[in-house]
Amino acid sequence: MRKQEIVAKQLEYVNWLDTLSSLSEESATTPYQPGKWSPNEIIMHLAEWDRFTFEDRLPYMKEGATLEKSPEFEEFNKKAATRAAKQTFKETVAYAKRERQRLIQKLEEIDDGEWGNEFQIGKHTLSIKEYFSDFSEHDEHHKRQIESVRGR
Repeated sequence: MRKQEIVAKQLEYVNWLDTLSSLSEESATTPYQPGKWSPNEIIMHLAEWDRFTFEDRLPYMKEGATLEKSPEFEEFNKKAATRAAKQTFKETVAYAKRERQRLIQKLEEIDDGEWGNEFQIGKHTLSIKEYFSDFSEHDEHHKRQIESVRGR
């Protein structure tokens, strides 16, 4: 994916968040399947990873850099779910939009030539382009889960 495609995918996500106002609070706080997250928890999960990426990843994605390992996923996601439980779905969506828009603004500022710069996270070597291509796939995975709730 090229920079423009990645930024477009991020904008598409923000626009999709706007469509979620059609979900009732009850639907938004009910797991999409037994034992799984609710749409509210999913959106907060994505928003918290956006925040982490903005604060703890993007500033350090330089050629040859070694970034800190990712936080422990289970604990990080559990904290996001706990935060989601303390607010309405509307508040979660607003927060998610702010976090993604902040990220988009930074992505737009990255020089086209820097998108291929490689850095390391743990034992994985990847570029900004690869990182955000994976990011978009992660979004799509969770969007499908939420759309299954909307389709009921």
